[in-house]
Amino acid sequence: MNIEEYGALWEHITIRLLDIQIMTVNISEDPDTWTLPSNAFLMVTNGKGKIWLGQAMHQIKGAYVLHASKGTHLNCLAKKQIEIYMLSYSSPKPERANMGSSLTSSGSDSLQVNYGFEPRYPMPLIEIMQWIYRQWNELQSAGRIQTKALFYQWLAEMLKQLQEQRKKRTKLDRVDQAVRYLHRHYAEPLKMEQVADMLDCSPRYLNQLFRLQLNTSPGRVLLQIRMEHAMKLLVSTKGTLQEIAERVGYENGYTLSRYFKKHYGGSPEYYRKRRESNVPDLALQTFQPHASLESHYPEWSERKIPILEADQTMSEQDIIALNGVQVSKSTAPVMPRAGTRMFATSMGEITIPNKPSRVVVDWNLGEVLALGVTPLGAPHSLIESNQMLEPYICDQVQDIGNHNFISLEKVLELEPDLIITWNPAAYASYARIAPTVVYGGGGYGPVPEGIRQMGRILNRHTEAEAWIKEYMRRVHTLQQTITSKVSSEKTFTLIDPNWGEHITLVGDTGTRGGKAAYGLLNLKPAGKVRQELLEPGLESLDIARSAVGGYLEDYLLVLDNGPRHGADDPSSVKSWQKSIETEHCRIINLDWNRYFLSDPLSAVLQAEEMAERIMR
Repeated sequence: MNIEEYGALWEHITIRLLDIQIMTVNISEDPDTWTLPSNAFLMVTNGKGKIWLGQAMHQIKGAYVLHASKGTHLNCLAKKQIEIYMLSYSSPKPERANMGSSLTSSGSDSLQVNYGFEPRYPMPLIEIMQWIYRQWNELQSAGRIQTKALFYQWLAEMLKQLQEQRKKRTKLDRVDQAVRYLHRHYAEPLKMEQVADMLDCSPRYLNQLFRLQLNTSPGRVLLQIRMEHAMKLLVSTKGTLQEIAERVGYENGYTLSRYFKKHYGGSPEYYRKRRESNVPDLALQTFQPHASLESHYPEWSERKIPILEADQTMSEQDIIALNGVQVSKSTAPVMPRAGTRMFATSMGEITIPNKPSRVVVDWNLGEVLALGVTPLGAPHSLIESNQMLEPYICDQVQDIGNHNFISLEKVLELEPDLIITWNPAAYASYARIAPTVVYGGGGYGPVPEGIRQMGRILNRHTEAEAWIKEYMRRVHTLQQTITSKVSSEKTFTLIDPNWGEHITLVGDTGTRGGKAAYGLLNLKPAGKVRQELLEPGLESLDIARSAVGGYLEDYLLVLDNGPRHGADDPSSVKSWQKSIETEHCRIINLDWNRYFLSDPLSAVLQAEEMAERIMR
């Protein structure tokens, strides 16, 4: 890969940040595997092991930077727990670029390249990535500008280190790294022991390096940095000496005053009074950073880039200086645009369409379909594993990935006017694409309240009330019918035997037909099922296959994910079922792919099919 061409490419493209998340890979004999739904940078902060991008293997021994293109198969095998920040982004397809064969191929994105390297100076890369992660949930325009600015700051740092490594430049030494670290962490109660330990050397050796290269000590460098910041705060703020001391890393104002006077020859109070009286400044010493540090990062000595501490955010002035844009402040209330309305959500008040027509959902498919809205996009895993909803879904529903790994790039391509999610943690990423509502589903209480809330979101109040009325009628009919055909003393057990060596007992609070059986049909659970599963409020309970007989009494409802047979076909009996006394326990097989979801629409359809199968 030609680094100069690759760097130049970034100057001329527009990208959109999609998501940033932290992934932890635990020690295992088998690698964790992902298929990336979009281009991504991966910042490994610590750990040991191997990461494969396709067929290319990268040895991980601490900090490491990787870039993976969309669709790449990523495998990670950890010998020591690995922490990875994954920043996903998308970019428009560029016109045919004259960038050379190393970066482009026919019909492919110029950024579709995989590479990785061990950064020679990882600390700024890690810290900036951590700032981006902390800033990600800020959705105001100034916050978004700041997030993107931080990404480009990280990108510039990464490209510089990548270029230096490829040109085999001299490795940044411990003095450079220590000075950079002190600039970023001066406000913390630093000890040279921890700085030395971080650089994998002794305090004595680090001190010798400083003496040799800078003719001073690490402590003197830290003192100079703190004094410069204290002086600025004395002039630019009205803070007390104690407040300023705490902001520059000292425990109290007395300690700051002592060092300030020793360093500058006058007390902080004396210096502040001179400035307030417009008396010329004291003659001040100036610390010059190490020459190699200044050549690599001149902006640090010039103080052009704001450095954020862990608990700070950029001011508007910082953002303006960094981005060259104007950020105006207004205290006027936000008024909805034509065709939109203000809507109160758990994440705050947002503007959404009056009548959403391009809706994307990542979980609550049934609630949306119940109100007559066919979503523009939904996870294929939800559609494939709940065939009950097939009559309600048209071919126009686009796949946005697996419900556990949504492709934000696909969502972006659909240009939705509303996104409905179950996951508050995904809100910031979705809200950068379209107005987003976090829907609580069962958290609203009884089914009618959940449907009414969806009616408010979609502005379909009339449809919601009509569906609730019909839903209540169907449930009442089902319960009356099942009661007339099956004794109320008969008990039922619902199991999912499709996942490994155990059997999963299904409760009444989650997916897989439990709400239909124990809720809508009001079927009586077997004694041990009631005691160990329903009464504690568990969604499911895994038991040994040999123990399943102890949880059965009259009826066993089996979610069968295998080849379909007739309900009472002897060939449908599995080997584990042969030990069950079938004379007293009737086994009814149900198609697993019709029972995964538990939304109100799916549940009532499941209950109707379940009742029909029981009464045969």
